[in-house]
Amino acid sequence: MSAKHPKKGPSQPVPAAGPAATGASAGAATAIAESPPSWLDSSDPRKRRWGKIIFIGVWIYVGALCLLALDQTFAWGIFGPKVAPLP
Repeated sequence: MSAKHPKKGPSQPVPAAGPAATGASAGAATAIAESPPSWLDSSDPRKRRWGKIIFIGVWIYVGALCLLALDQTFAWGIFGPKVAPLP
């Protein structure tokens, strides 16, 4: 048994996604177009608050990673004791 997908040959035409779309593909297209708003744009105040908290947390994490990279590069000792360079 093989996990590879069969190759499509010229005998299997690819359906065009245009005005003559089938009902199933048209339903999928409308489901994608009607996606719910993000947490930051939600009308629910609790979801907006959680979205802001998560957004701020991600920015703090990215900032800490940048400080860690600078600390490691210039040996500032922000995240631990200064270590003498190896000979």
